[in-house]
Amino acid sequence: GSAIHFCHVTTAESLNEILRAKTREGLRLSTEATPHHLFLSEEELRKLGGKALTLPPLRAKALADALWKETVKGGVDIIASDHAPHALEEKRGDSAWEISPGIPGLETTLPLLLTKVNLGEISLGKVVELLARRPSEIFNLKFKGELREGFDGDVTLISLRERHEIDSAKFHSKAKYSPFDGFTCVGKAAKTIVSGKLVMEDGEIIGKKGDGSIIGEL
Repeated sequence: GSAIHFCHVTTAESLNEILRAKTREGLRLSTEATPHHLFLSEEELRKLGGKALTLPPLRAKALADALWKETVKGGVDIIASDHAPHALEEKRGDSAWEISPGIPGLETTLPLLLTKVNLGEISLGKVVELLARRPSEIFNLKFKGELREGFDGDVTLISLRERHEIDSAKFHSKAKYSPFDGFTCVGKAAKTIVSGKLVMEDGEIIGKKGDGSIIGEL
């Protein structure tokens, strides 16, 4: 039968229902969680308003913590940025119905996870599995996700111990805001290499338009 991928799982309870169905019925099921559903809660939504509005909504802190524990244990297959680069004016409004839901995550996902590595909550190998290997396997991205002979030369070199604060004003995305603004992180990307070409170094894009290639349909 067909495979089913569950995006944006937000509670350990729903995750466990999926895993039970996978085990009981032998179904081809996979799961994904986002950094904001793992590391933020409805407390940030109350404090930040539209900047923290996303769908599904942020949950109670206890639920986010429980989902993170299940992720570390292997219950979640993928962590995805769920990058939603809305302009700041799109995140303003008098009601939730007037605000575009979504959070920019492209430039915060890796440093947030590396911080958890430095805190001893997750291994670096597990982060690689969640961000690279499992997505490539699940979506059949050929020659991606691992450092192997014959695979594409896609590599992120990290500065594992570098301490820094998330500053959305420096984002390359048009979304110059983040509910993670001011978070102190330990660890960041130092260099990014795509197909053997250096495309980013020390936070600056040096790749040229057209250097990349379309992966193709999933």
